[in-house]
Amino acid sequence: MFPTTAAVRLTPEAVEAALSASASMQRSPRMAEGATTDAVAGQVAWAPAKSLWVGGMSAAALAAPFAATPGALALFVVTTAVTVCLGHSLGMHRRLIHRSYDCPLWIERLFVYLGTLVGMAGPFGMIRQHDLRDWAQRKPECHPYLAHRSSLVRDGWWQLHCELALTHPPLLIVEPRVARDPFYRFIDRHWQLQQLPWALVFVARRSG
Repeated sequence: MFPTTAAVRLTPEAVEAALSASASMQRSPRMAEGATTDAVAGQVAWAPAKSLWVGGMSAAALAAPFAATPGALALFVVTTAVTVCLGHSLGMHRRLIHRSYDCPLWIERLFVYLGTLVGMAGPFGMIRQHDLRDWAQRKPECHPYLAHRSSLVRDGWWQLHCELALTHPPLLIVEPRVARDPFYRFIDRHWQLQQLPWALVFVARRSG
């Protein structure tokens, strides 16, 4: 249940101004709180779609060494470096989430697209996951799912196969520049399909 409109005193314009000033490094400007907003109370439950997605990728990764070739290994190293470093780190995290540097829109979109290929979530999903965690960890107390205070096995299971539903969550307000971007809306809606064209290209080249 989200805070009531009366309790929320955060506007999209205020979010944009805070991000432009790099205020997200000190606080979570996209998170609007109400009188009952709480970072502690909540329920962790198995998320079937997420679990199958992560489980499928994990199984493929474990099977990959048995079909490895020098070319496949080189492709793995190059695509991992590009998607994780340029995409997830520079695109999703430093630019889209924190706005910690400036660049042309086409470069931002390219880097965010590369970050989507990592397979964690689309741009809106990454913002939601990141900002909720950062918001919660800045509180005196927060749910163990967000604090990563459980055992390694339990926390791994939670993060890879489950979702947390807070009883009284904050309201996420994404800045209009991002929320209304048609490219981001498209790749967020179809983020799990973004790897497919590249997989087909790489398989076709190997077969040829």
